[in-house]
Amino acid sequence: MGEQGMAVEFGTVAEWTADVVDELGDEYAIVAGCRGSGDPALLDWLAQACEVGPESALLDVGAGLGGAAAWAAEAYGVNPVLVDPMEAACRAVRRMFDRSAVCARGETLPYADNRFDVVWCIGVLCTVHDKPALLRELCRVLRPGGSLGMMVLVAGSGLHSEVPDGNEFPSADELRGLVAEAGFAWRRLSETPSGSTPTEWRRRADRVDELLAKRHGDDPRWQESEQRSQMLSHLLTTRQVTAQLVHAVKSVGSVP
Repeated sequence: MGEQGMAVEFGTVAEWTADVVDELGDEYAIVAGCRGSGDPALLDWLAQACEVGPESALLDVGAGLGGAAAWAAEAYGVNPVLVDPMEAACRAVRRMFDRSAVCARGETLPYADNRFDVVWCIGVLCTVHDKPALLRELCRVLRPGGSLGMMVLVAGSGLHSEVPDGNEFPSADELRGLVAEAGFAWRRLSETPSGSTPTEWRRRADRVDELLAKRHGDDPRWQESEQRSQMLSHLLTTRQVTAQLVHAVKSVGSVP
């Protein structure tokens, strides 16, 4: 995502989303924190593939508002570590979930080699220009044999529509090469689950969106955010881009 779009989506809109959760209640926090980054079926796929459990040291890189990490904590009993480059997103995590989030870029993580059992990176890779640097850093902080779980937006061969500024979608072949070159061994690449989103999750998501639009619909920053969302929705609906789930493990011989 371009710097201006990032500042709106994970800056201004992050603060607005935390305000909405303050009004609606804590039961809306996870759904609000997952806006644009996943649903229970997607997150459950990643958790099971990566064998997340209460003893797992889980790092969520590009955690955004923290919804995915909070879902994992509630569903699997893990105590995740969250990292995001946007200060406003980190503040929103603290407000919505009473959790700490470290403000840092995924390409320069402030953690020791071999520190984590599992690293998640959901919807982030296509927003980063230096993809090899990000993947090498994710590999560095994973222990040998540790799991990488990602959701990546992947370009199809017929991509022709306008792409939201700052997004660089890899092809499936490029993605496989990038992951392998960073020091990972492939396990699975799968399109996101097609099962229906739970009714209560959808209801809460719609309520969050309604309140955001009611409060900020006339604000150019909200309109910019919605325009970007609509562009991405068009790409996904027409299958010019698909959301792919990745599970890979750090090769035992990888050098930190």
